[in-house]
Amino acid sequence: MLQEGWKEEDPRSRRSGRLLPALAALTVAIAIAAPSTAVQINSDRVVLPVVAHLPGHNGTQWRSDVWIQSPSSNVINLTLSYYPEAGGVLTATAHLDSYHAAYFHDIVFATFGLDNSKGMLIVVADAPAVEVRARVYNTGNPDGEFGQAVPGLPLARLSRQGFLSGLTTAAGTRLSVGVANPTDETYSVAVQVLDAVTREKLTERLLEIGPHQLVQLDRVADLWGLPARDAILVTVDSSENTQFFYAYASVVRNDTGDATFIFGTSPNVGPQ
Repeated sequence: MLQEGWKEEDPRSRRSGRLLPALAALTVAIAIAAPSTAVQINSDRVVLPVVAHLPGHNGTQWRSDVWIQSPSSNVINLTLSYYPEAGGVLTATAHLDSYHAAYFHDIVFATFGLDNSKGMLIVVADAPAVEVRARVYNTGNPDGEFGQAVPGLPLARLSRQGFLSGLTTAAGTRLSVGVANPTDETYSVAVQVLDAVTREKLTERLLEIGPHQLVQLDRVADLWGLPARDAILVTVDSSENTQFFYAYASVVRNDTGDATFIFGTSPNVGPQ
């Protein structure tokens, strides 16, 4: 069945490789369309929800590299505050000349001197617009490293909702869910896990998150007794407009330690 707006043409024209008129119009429309919004890092405070230097499941060894880039002519001084899961805070400083970058290899160990640690990193600049990104990767596979990219998001873009789609609890994988609280408040968040196709609610939990605390739940299928499903949706919500966080998930292959990172969006409430 043809979709509305499509016009059937002589089959010979399709076989000859010529575009149908409707398809040509669609192609032009796609080519000139632009996204309505993008994540603009026009902020002097950027949050990386998780960086790590520690062993994981199935022989994995997790490390984190961090890049901080000045995309402007500003000369920028930086303060990097690392909040380990175990509590406390460690700080480091850096300086960026205009359009320059800083690179921190294995930042948890090499910069902050901690082993067997993971936590949240907040980068504060004395001028707006710094780009912050991390690579969290497994060095424990003899075939090489397997990593996932973690984008830094500006504090002002965070929300009281985290919408995590495209997850799975299928056999051969393990799912982790994390919530990083960059505020000075303690609050609770409601976590729902649903079958993304049928909308069946698989579980619902309430988590309390302390000030500047990262709570990461590893192997949540085992932890919460979830069935194996190909398409999982996790939602994280706070009831208060003043509360915001960085929610994320990671799906890791058990055989290789290869991981995919998903950061939470806020389609229903928008940024703070």
